[in-house]
Amino acid sequence: MTVEPPSTLERAVSSSKPKFPKFRKVNLPFFKKNLQTKNNGNQTSEIPLTFKQNLKEQHFAVAGKQLINREERLFSVKQDGVGSNKSLVEEEEDYEESLRKDFEDLLEEVWSTLENSFEVRTENEKEALKQAVLVIQQEEEQDRRWEGVAEKERPPWRPRCCRWTHDSLLQNIVQRRMEEAKLDSNADIKSSIQKEIIGKGKQLKEDLLHIVEHVRSCYPGENVCQPYAKLYHQAFCAKLREITDYGLSDDDCSHVLQWVNIHYPSIMRRKELKEVIEYEQLEALLPENMLAPLEEQYLTQIENEVQTWCQNILKEEKAEPELRDGCYFSPLAIDVIECVHGAMTSAQKVLGSCSKSQRITHQIKEFLINYQDYLKNVTEDNQGNTDAVLKANLRCIRQLREHIRKNQELFPAHIRTDCMDLLTNIRELCHGYFTTSIHKDLKGKYSKLGTREWLKHSEKVCGELLEGVDTHIQKLTNLDKTCLQDLLSHLHKQVLAEYVRKTMKKKIKLGDEKKQQQAAKALHDNNQKIHTLFTEAGSNLYDLKDVLPRLAELLTIKDPQFIELELVNISKSYSDFSEAHVCAWLHLKATLSTSELKMIKKTFSELRELNTPKETENQKLDPLYSSRDFFSKVLVK
Repeated sequence: MTVEPPSTLERAVSSSKPKFPKFRKVNLPFFKKNLQTKNNGNQTSEIPLTFKQNLKEQHFAVAGKQLINREERLFSVKQDGVGSNKSLVEEEEDYEESLRKDFEDLLEEVWSTLENSFEVRTENEKEALKQAVLVIQQEEEQDRRWEGVAEKERPPWRPRCCRWTHDSLLQNIVQRRMEEAKLDSNADIKSSIQKEIIGKGKQLKEDLLHIVEHVRSCYPGENVCQPYAKLYHQAFCAKLREITDYGLSDDDCSHVLQWVNIHYPSIMRRKELKEVIEYEQLEALLPENMLAPLEEQYLTQIENEVQTWCQNILKEEKAEPELRDGCYFSPLAIDVIECVHGAMTSAQKVLGSCSKSQRITHQIKEFLINYQDYLKNVTEDNQGNTDAVLKANLRCIRQLREHIRKNQELFPAHIRTDCMDLLTNIRELCHGYFTTSIHKDLKGKYSKLGTREWLKHSEKVCGELLEGVDTHIQKLTNLDKTCLQDLLSHLHKQVLAEYVRKTMKKKIKLGDEKKQQQAAKALHDNNQKIHTLFTEAGSNLYDLKDVLPRLAELLTIKDPQFIELELVNISKSYSDFSEAHVCAWLHLKATLSTSELKMIKKTFSELRELNTPKETENQKLDPLYSSRDFFSKVLVK
């Protein structure tokens, strides 16, 4: 093999002592593989591959290192002043031009390989991409090593800024792929806007998953997934903002919000992506000034739909109720709950917020106002099916109350309170329809309470009353068990309240201790019978059993100060126990002087203000199951 003599420049390079700063040696573990093996008899010699050969074999990092070594030798010679000889200058220029051309050839292969990042699948393709990335890292390091060297003394191609070119190339690739993303082919989707958004969303997901699976490992020492995610995120943001700028139909508006709060986050939070992409660091898909009008449009649309659905449900309620398992049934509550709850659940997801979707609950309040008017008309018209309609709707009222109670977080506090108050009034309206006729029929029996006849024959008077009550209870059929219990609890409270009211009518005076003891015994005995009748029938108001015994005790206490204390204790249990009730009841106790009555009332009023407890949230929600409002039912003059 003929070996040509070294050129003048090469001789100069070998004999010169470079002034260029000493460079750190870069270890290339794959360098030893890039050798040619030549068999010469029994000996084997290894010859390094040339730059052209390494380039052809896609050993880009080795080829790049070869060029860097040539660059260092060349410019150390230039710093040594070798270029003073004309022939040396010419040869140096040729050598520099050759080096520049080789750099261009190398980077052309590097950029071409990067352009094909989304075609990478095999191990060979991954290795080629990794080699291209290593070249960029080497070039960046070489740029840093030339920093601080005068421009005339460094290579004209330094700094090469390969990282900037790399980032710009990736940005162009991502923009092109997103722009060329195919429209979604789902025939069920008619909107071109939705097809475009879905198409770009699919492209984004597929590309990011490809980056994680095939490209990520080609970038040693860095997480390329995050910058890729940022570029795709920016492209998707730009498209959404462009679409939103032109105004959207209700369906398209809903679709955009779903991508903002549901589909896009679910893509970025996939297990494969979540491990390498910090989604929270990315900017919002839509800025607040663009998002707020979309949310307003969407909420208005949902509110209108819910309003229409509820109106239609109420219209259908005018049909005759059906019997199921012996009870009148109406689907109204189930339909309303499914309608509103479904709308709110969907809105929470679409808006990405529970608080924003709470606005929809205003429609429940509006529905309940209309529902109250509807049932009021039913009770006033008193047509043949009134009983059946009200019995069916008592169950609906209970279902609506339970739904609101169990899903309090869905309702703003003031809406929840308004809705529960409306349902309480509606329930009392229905209960009142059934109990009014009962009280009217029992009017004659009520009139004997608190009279001399009652004092002498309390067992007989109370027995007649309860016999009449029981007759009416037996007629309450075809009513859901829990609703029957509610109605009986309501009737229990009303009957006992009427009993106390009639006793406070000032028809008798207990002028001696014997009569006071007699009246107290009558109250205890009657109380036991009333309580037994109602609780065995189904009433849940067990704590009403204490009302008459505590009033009876007032009749037997002699010391005015103890009377005062007992009155205050009663007011602690019954916050609506008023001064009027005190006056009416103590009127029975004729043994108290006028001054004593005056002092008792004054002390009661003062202490009552200090000791009246506040109601709990549960008591405010449903007073039916509490006796705390008992005396508000006892109307006295």
